[in-house]
Amino acid sequence: MSAPPFAYFGGKSRLAGDIAATFPEHTHYVEPYAGSLAVLLAKQPSVMETVNDLDGDIVHFWKVLREQPTALARACALTPHSRAEHAAARDRPAELDDIERARRVWTYLTQGRAGILRNTGWRHYVAPSGSSTSMPKYLRGYVDRMAAAAERLAHVSLECRPALDLIERYGRSPEVLLYVDPPYLGSARVWGNNYRHEMRTDDEHRELATALNNCAAAVVLSGYPSPLYDELYAGWHRTTFEATTGQGGTRGERTEVLWANRLPQPTLFCSTEEIHA
Repeated sequence: MSAPPFAYFGGKSRLAGDIAATFPEHTHYVEPYAGSLAVLLAKQPSVMETVNDLDGDIVHFWKVLREQPTALARACALTPHSRAEHAAARDRPAELDDIERARRVWTYLTQGRAGILRNTGWRHYVAPSGSSTSMPKYLRGYVDRMAAAAERLAHVSLECRPALDLIERYGRSPEVLLYVDPPYLGSARVWGNNYRHEMRTDDEHRELATALNNCAAAVVLSGYPSPLYDELYAGWHRTTFEATTGQGGTRGERTEVLWANRLPQPTLFCSTEEIHA
């Protein structure tokens, strides 16, 4: 089991092991919304694994980490915690070499305030505020995760396509497990416009539900409690976890929900019920 080498908005680092423990048996594991890959990194490898994200910068980082882990880790380790460095990392022109582009993606994510590739300001501390670790030590900790993450990615296929295309293609097989962690409903989260590819409308979530309900594959879907999702996934199994969230330097308690079209594996730290129409 390994952990992501950067924090990411909506990432499942704190719950990844618990989520993976609910998964039914499968041969091919597929993530249409990869992000930080926290769940993939926490689960045991499957015979086949495919991850996807429409954000080309995210996919580029994973590709370079997989292919050149030592060089990328060295470049990131030599990157100072610096306001100027964070500002420069916002610019990622096409002519950058692969290592430098990946380093800038990592720098912008790890030194930003919310783990997103948007301008949220530079993450730094004026006073400890309960933290016993400095930002340079946090960054070094992320670098130290790179080798294990790269090794875990060695046999993982990378895609960069719209999630619905991937779901339609891979969802046809009953041997596939789709772990689906889309941008959450706008009504269910405080922050908006967090990702460069959002799902802002209920209609987009209804379109996703149509695709998932048509799958022959096993599906596990993440979200916050939602009457709309309970309507769209009536007849599915609903598992709840109590989770601590961190967004923009704040901490809060939220209920995380998994909707699954097959009976989840039982775990100690969740409760499961079937949703009735």
